[in-house]
Amino acid sequence: MLPARHHDAVVFDLDGTLIDSVRPDFLACTALFAEYGLHLPHGVWAAEVCGRPEGYPHLFAVLRRCRDGGALPGDDLLRQRLAALWEVFMTPEHVRLLPGVRRVLEGARAAGLRLGVASSSDRRWVWRWLRHYGLGHYFDTVVTGDDVTRRKPDPEVYLAAAAALAVEPARCLAVEDSVTGVTAARSAGMTVVAVPTALTRSLDYGAADEIARDLSSVDLTALEPGKPTRTP
Repeated sequence: MLPARHHDAVVFDLDGTLIDSVRPDFLACTALFAEYGLHLPHGVWAAEVCGRPEGYPHLFAVLRRCRDGGALPGDDLLRQRLAALWEVFMTPEHVRLLPGVRRVLEGARAAGLRLGVASSSDRRWVWRWLRHYGLGHYFDTVVTGDDVTRRKPDPEVYLAAAAALAVEPARCLAVEDSVTGVTAARSAGMTVVAVPTALTRSLDYGAADEIARDLSSVDLTALEPGKPTRTP
């Protein structure tokens, strides 16, 4: 007899969870600072920018503080320059599929779990990488920032994914790399596995049910709601 399963669906974030677009973003932001002769500490970037809807205005505010009164373009021009740097770093050479992703997705499908993506990124970006790495067929639904009115840390994208999967949020397991995403999934009523990236491990993931060193170390069929664990 198969053991009781605690969840009927798993909902994955995309950026930093399935693909490593986190480091390329940091590299682009670092390059922006370097153009003004400044260093961007990764801890500042992780706390102020990563996964936050207001992250880039915060980044530009940090740049101005570090510049200490030196002349800088307005936020719109800084955003345009950052977008040009994203074109340099947000390429297949830098945006890699994270280790263990295919094996985890195949295992979850074999276990009969319904699968979804819940991302704050726009639809074009999300599908660019799902298609590039041939992942789209694993998912029963893909919900993006274009499909909701409020992005993470608001729970709307997770609630929309649960509704599309026809699974109650309490029967969904969410997998996230950012503190903002953990907050969103927790607010939606889901059990949450946090898989921090190398750049964000210093942040507080205490709201998650489990903190894992990488996706391949998580048994998506075994985690019980309300049973916090930490994978060394």
